[in-house]
Amino acid sequence: MEKQIHFIVTGERGAIRSFAVSSKTIKVMLGVCCFFVLGSGFGWFSSGENIVLRKQLAAVQKDLVGTAALNASMQAHAVKQEREQQAQLNAALTDLKQKSQAIESILASVGVNLEVHESAKGAGGPFTRRPQESYEGLTLKVDHYLDTIQSVPLGAPVRGTITSQFGSRLDPINGEPAFHGGVDIRKQLGAKIIAPADGVVVTNGFDRGHGNFIVLDHGNKFQTSYLHLQKDFVKPGDTVSRGQVIGLMGNSGRSTGAHLHYEIKYRDKLLDPVRFIQVRPRVVAVPQKQATVKAL
Repeated sequence: MEKQIHFIVTGERGAIRSFAVSSKTIKVMLGVCCFFVLGSGFGWFSSGENIVLRKQLAAVQKDLVGTAALNASMQAHAVKQEREQQAQLNAALTDLKQKSQAIESILASVGVNLEVHESAKGAGGPFTRRPQESYEGLTLKVDHYLDTIQSVPLGAPVRGTITSQFGSRLDPINGEPAFHGGVDIRKQLGAKIIAPADGVVVTNGFDRGHGNFIVLDHGNKFQTSYLHLQKDFVKPGDTVSRGQVIGLMGNSGRSTGAHLHYEIKYRDKLLDPVRFIQVRPRVVAVPQKQATVKAL
C-alpha cells in the first residue's frame, strides 16, 4: 500500500479539515519546485552572462570602428605618399632628361655622337618591354654621358690668341699647302699650359718637328697633344686633373715663335679643337680666323 502523508488544517471557528497526499505526489511536486528553482537560477546566470557578452560585443564593435577608421587613414596616407613619390619621380625624370639633352647638345656641338650599348651576353626569362623614358633607362644614359663628359677636353689649355686654325693652310715656314692637325694658340713665352680634362700622361719628350711635347689620354677614346713647349712638368704614367698645370709655352722644335700647337683626337681621328674650346661660355670669337681664348 502506497504511503500517504496526512495534512490537518484547522480554521478560526474550530473547523477541522484533513487531506492526504501520497509520497509519490510529493516527490513530483518537489521535483517541479526544484526544476523551477534551477530554471530560475540558470535564467539569472544566463541573463548576467548575456550582459557581459553584450558589453564585450559593444567593445569589439567599437574597436572595429576604430580599426576601420585607422585603416582608412593609412590608405589615404599611402595614396598621398604614392602621389608624392610619383611627383618626385616625374620631377627626377624631367631633370634627368634635361641633363641628358644638355650633355647630348655639348657632345653634338663638338662632333661626338655617343650611344649607350648594353651587353647582349647572358639572357633568359620572359621579355618585358621597358618604357621609352624609364627612370632606369635615363639614369643609365646620364651616368654614361657624365662619365664621358669628364673625359671631354673642354675649353682652352692656355689663355691666348688662335693664330692658325685646324685644317688646310699654307705652311708658315716654307709657304706650301699643308694640313694643320690642331690649332696654334699664341701667348708669351713661359705661359702656363693646363690640362682641359682629367687624364693620364701617355708620353712626353722632344723631337725636331714637335719640340718638347706631351700627350694625354683622357679615357673614352679622347687624347690631347701639346707641342713646342718650353718645359713640361709631367712624366709618362702621371695622373693629371682638369686645370692642372702640365707645362709652359715655348718655341721649341719647328716653330716660328712662342705658341702652343694643340691637338685633340677622338677614336684616333683628329678633331677641330676650336669646337671644344668654344663650348665654354668665356670663348670670344675674333674675325679673320683668329680667336681670343681663355683657359678653364
